[in-house]
Amino acid sequence: MPNTLTNLFQTKVVPGLVKHLQHGLTSAWMESNAIGVDYKGGKYITMHDIETDGLGNYDRQGGFPRGYVTGSKQTFEMTQDRGREFLIDAADNDETGFLYSAANVMKRFQEKHVIPEIDTYRYYKIYERINTLASSNVLAAAADDGIVDALIGDIASIKDKVGEVPLVVVMSGLTQAKFGTDFIRALDYVKFQNGDIYTKLKAVDGTPIQIVPSARLKTTFTTKDGTTGGQEAGGFVAGGDDIQWMILPKTGPIAVSKIDKVRVFTPEEYQDAYAWKTDYRVWHDLWLTQETANNSLIRKTSAG
Repeated sequence: MPNTLTNLFQTKVVPGLVKHLQHGLTSAWMESNAIGVDYKGGKYITMHDIETDGLGNYDRQGGFPRGYVTGSKQTFEMTQDRGREFLIDAADNDETGFLYSAANVMKRFQEKHVIPEIDTYRYYKIYERINTLASSNVLAAAADDGIVDALIGDIASIKDKVGEVPLVVVMSGLTQAKFGTDFIRALDYVKFQNGDIYTKLKAVDGTPIQIVPSARLKTTFTTKDGTTGGQEAGGFVAGGDDIQWMILPKTGPIAVSKIDKVRVFTPEEYQDAYAWKTDYRVWHDLWLTQETANNSLIRKTSAG
């Protein structure tokens, strides 16, 4: 029975949870950069790195100059290993009702807790990496009366470094409000892919602006373990400085998230209460290279 229910939940509910998670994340576009990432199960992934020689002069007699391809692979651990178990009283649900109730519980759980936590962690991690690897690219927040010019100037400075590499502006919702009617009237729309969703975003000089709730754009981040006194409710705490905006190469941040196999136990099998039990576990993390840090820019409430 547990295997049957677990398999049923895995095939009928979990794919919807994965899609729901991706649709809710403002940072889902970063997972598109995980090309060539091998997931072997558990919390470990393998990334491949390939380098090639540059162009040389073609010789009419000797032909093409020989170039070499070098490759390497590294194993990385997803440091964020998070989970919860849920109980649904047996008196309220039979087998069919349990599946429906559990799906709704987990959908609500993802909306309220999982999506904000993953988003906030990713933006914090980007800030932490850039502040460590290229601290000169972390600047003080732009003044309200010159905010439009500051954004245009910041985008231009990064484009001067990277050329035609597509960029993304991640902007706080509070910062967006400071643009006033200019954000609606003066900016054009561009097509943008966030995960498997195509949408239209406002853009400056062709650079899309992804608006993010200001509570998710912070410079400190701490998780709660869910068991220690005062941390029973779980979740996370984000604080520090407010991030005004980030300008990032679209192909720069590499993010991965994996929902583990969801297990199901019947009231007869679960011994601590007469209830249905199911659990939820997700691994996730983000990586950002020195090159990406060099070609990014962040403005926050205070520099340093």
